[in-house]
Amino acid sequence: MSALAFDELAADYDASFSRHPLGQVLRGLVRERVRIHFGAARHILDLGCGTGEDSLDLAARGAAVCAIDISAAMVRTARAKAAAHPAGARIEVHCAAMERLDAVLRERRFDAVLSNFGALNCVADLSRLSAAVARHVQPGAPLLWVLLGRHVPWEWLWFLLRGNARRAGRRLRRGGAHWRGLHVQYPTPGGVRAALQPHFEVEAIRPLGWVLPPSYAGDWLGARPGLLGALARVERLGSHSGWLARLADHYIIEARRRPWPTDAEVRP
Repeated sequence: MSALAFDELAADYDASFSRHPLGQVLRGLVRERVRIHFGAARHILDLGCGTGEDSLDLAARGAAVCAIDISAAMVRTARAKAAAHPAGARIEVHCAAMERLDAVLRERRFDAVLSNFGALNCVADLSRLSAAVARHVQPGAPLLWVLLGRHVPWEWLWFLLRGNARRAGRRLRRGGAHWRGLHVQYPTPGGVRAALQPHFEVEAIRPLGWVLPPSYAGDWLGARPGLLGALARVERLGSHSGWLARLADHYIIEARRRPWPTDAEVRP
């Protein structure tokens, strides 16, 4: 996985997404699920932490967070935020690819694992990553992964209306798409469920962005807080639909570590 694409985005990421009204709503919807599942967790693994927004929120709630990201620029931003935050001492940030999880974590184990907003779409082998994650979480530990979906009517409509059929169909291409020198895959919810087995039991798959637009298409909502709030309420109405998860910009995988070991979990 190349870090250059994310290095280029690091300086503007928080302004364009984390602090944008739409980004705040989307992150808030994910955090609602995190609080439900991670309430008792005290040691949390954050994969693809970006600029550290989720790590800061988890640490502020009392958890110790081990965050990993491949982008040196994102890591520098996350570390600077942690240094300036009252709960920052509970956060450690490592600059490494998720594929090197065993080398970074060694024998450490965690109570929960999070990966938010598409970082996992840049991982070539989710089955292998699932096995590695399983080696580093306690039996029964919750897992919450948020990935970019493959079939997104919002995206089709947005780009087709602008005469850009190539971008409209980018997620449908066999083998994924190339973006800023990076290979991005768009697995279906069923594909991610299969990758997590046999190490994790998937409890729910939820849509994120089935009525709310993708962030690149949401600038017009920044000046319309009433409309954004209304769309967020409609978004919540469909939050239990696995069918809508197949048509959303992102989808949320909620799973739990199985309580028994498997042959696939033996360290290579």
